[in-house]
Amino acid sequence: MPRAYRLAKGMRPLPIREVLLQKTGSMGEAEAFMQAVRESASLESLDYKFDSMLFGDTTAAHQYVKAISDPVLQANYVERLFMAGTTEGKDIFDESVLRHLARDVGATDIDGLDSTEASIRSDEAVVKGLSVGVPLFVINGKHYISGAQDAAVFAKGLIAAVEDLSRNEEEIGAASCSISGCSH
Repeated sequence: MPRAYRLAKGMRPLPIREVLLQKTGSMGEAEAFMQAVRESASLESLDYKFDSMLFGDTTAAHQYVKAISDPVLQANYVERLFMAGTTEGKDIFDESVLRHLARDVGATDIDGLDSTEASIRSDEAVVKGLSVGVPLFVINGKHYISGAQDAAVFAKGLIAAVEDLSRNEEEIGAASCSISGCSH
């Protein structure tokens, strides 16, 4: 089951360009960031539309994810959310859009949205004290890589994990954690 980690808790949705300008202090830096993400995304055949993308409190989206009991539908919903928000220009902070996206993936029986808050808080407690960038990669339960990082950072983390395993003769395992949870 995916783990929840809310982004921008309490923040009203804003255009991503505005958020990046506030974060970097420079439209040039914001544009460079978006271009780098656009290029990386295109390598995976993804088309990020920053002109229509919004950023804000993801609580409602997490509530829908948690309210879907079928793990396959839940995973499909998470993928649908990302596609809708990054490439289709949909407002994934709007309840009617969230409901429509759930129906798109066949999740028509969504109950208990209000009861998901405790589950979301529990998921967030798991990562409390860790670096909280998104995505969060956990390697062998000991090494963490947080946020968007260069390949060199991943290489260093993986080498450190292998060196630890060589010393401890443990089995190699890794988890990749993102907004949709952790997978092994």
